[in-house]
Amino acid sequence: MIFAGFIMMAGFWMPFVPAAEYQYVQYVEYGSTVTLHCNIFYRYDTTWLKNNPDTKPIVVLRACLKEAKPVQVSQLNHRFSLEIMNRSLALRITNIEEKDLGLYYCIANVERNLTVGSGTTLQVSSPGSPSFGFTHWYCLIVGCVLLVMVLAVCITHWKAKINRETTN
Repeated sequence: MIFAGFIMMAGFWMPFVPAAEYQYVQYVEYGSTVTLHCNIFYRYDTTWLKNNPDTKPIVVLRACLKEAKPVQVSQLNHRFSLEIMNRSLALRITNIEEKDLGLYYCIANVERNLTVGSGTTLQVSSPGSPSFGFTHWYCLIVGCVLLVMVLAVCITHWKAKINRETTN
């Protein structure tokens, strides 16, 4: 978590997340569903913002806990909803569209300090992008190649040992 800086936009002070602070990239496909984690404890009222470099941040969802149940105070679109995840109020986006791509981050007033959670940038998966599936296939192939190499060394060592024993 970081403490927010502010920039003046359209006559209002808006939270600003420096580029180095949003560490996560989530690859998605159009039509899919994604849940974005907020690393701020859910006992605080939480606001989810979407920010793109060429636009001002917009509020996509405001939420709080009432009687231990999550309550959406307001939402930008019916596809944006709330989910409790890892003791925080996570943002769930269904039926991803192109306009949903961008940087999302949660903010909350934590003990009278505006706190900004780690951001997540949604990007569309494409054949050339390092998507989740590609990473797993790549790791599987590299792992199999390494296993074959280790087996080859073991078999060669075992055959050499057998040859030495038969010659003695």
